[in-house]
Amino acid sequence: MVTTEFYSPSTLVAALELLDQYKRQAVIVNGGTDIVERIANGTIDPAAIIYIQRVAELKEIRESDGVVRIGGAVTYEEVLDSPLSSQFSALKQAVLEVGSPAIRVVGTPAGNIGTAVPAGDCSVALMALDAEVVAASKQGERVIKLADFVVDYRRTSLAANELIKEIRIPVIPGVNTASAFVKLANRKAQDIAQASAAVRLTVEGDVCRDIVVAMGSINKVTVRARSLEKIIAGKRVADAADAIKSIVPAEVALGGPGNELFAARPTAKAEREYKEAVIGVVVERAIKKAYAEVLGRRN
Repeated sequence: MVTTEFYSPSTLVAALELLDQYKRQAVIVNGGTDIVERIANGTIDPAAIIYIQRVAELKEIRESDGVVRIGGAVTYEEVLDSPLSSQFSALKQAVLEVGSPAIRVVGTPAGNIGTAVPAGDCSVALMALDAEVVAASKQGERVIKLADFVVDYRRTSLAANELIKEIRIPVIPGVNTASAFVKLANRKAQDIAQASAAVRLTVEGDVCRDIVVAMGSINKVTVRARSLEKIIAGKRVADAADAIKSIVPAEVALGGPGNELFAARPTAKAEREYKEAVIGVVVERAIKKAYAEVLGRRN
């Protein structure tokens, strides 16, 4: 066991200096809802813990240049309370599914995506919202599409000396675009998703002109269902269910052997078949939920 140093920097510059010094021997802690448990059970044994909740630059939610920027230390509760988040229904619905009220006070969306697990509720919602991650280091910043950010189970594209500075979400363009998140779990609260889906839907009349579909808990990473999006686009929303039934089984084999959907880990055949059977229904419910929001705005 190594001796673990604890740091609580008050500026981003100081946090990045520490991270540059310790690199992979350091862990970044926001709310600590995942990291602290992993330290306690011995899964990781860091030389340094860098606690970033005092870094003011990471605590902002603001809008500029057509995107809403959510700082890397912004909590779930702060997301719910921000007027800027009201346009992102999928994100707010996902946040309300995360843990308990006590966890939402300390946990963060950045921590949720940084954990890089396929059941992360915020990860699914943010992918559907076409979010980007701003990674910062002592050497500068780079912008990464969320779809490219998670590269494997519990592995991201962050370098050893980088942290998540902010999450960027494109502003919802108008009343004809809405989003939604749906989660299927054994319990109604504080449970990991058996399957989840989020969509961002743009309609013209009752026709789907553009759609983004993200699916969680069916692979080792969150999945962007691009082929499904192509099938649904141009169809009436009422006909989306039939399109989903025709394409979801084909989605299973898109990645090829060893990389297909529903391959998060070696699972029992029954569990795999269950996920294959329900994911289309979950996506359909998310589409209907987003469309209902559009109709509500029109009325």
